[in-house]
Amino acid sequence: MKFQLLAVLGFFSLMITSCSEDSICDCIDAGEKFNQYTHKQLEDSGKNFDAKEFKRLKEDKTKKCAEFQKMGGPEMLERKASCQ
Repeated sequence: MKFQLLAVLGFFSLMITSCSEDSICDCIDAGEKFNQYTHKQLEDSGKNFDAKEFKRLKEDKTKKCAEFQKMGGPEMLERKASCQ
């Protein structure tokens, strides 16, 4: 009985937290990871460049940010603020 109650409470808390997060946060996170990787490559002249990792990060960013490509700057900044 206790286990079932804990499972139900865990499920509802998971649902609440997953619904409250804006999908733009995933886009921003993916963009930051891609930018960090490319910045590191520029700093060390691409000595440790991993084409597969570059492609994976770029595809992840493109996928997660597709719905925001035509979003205006003010709206994007407003939604970005909800991620912090």
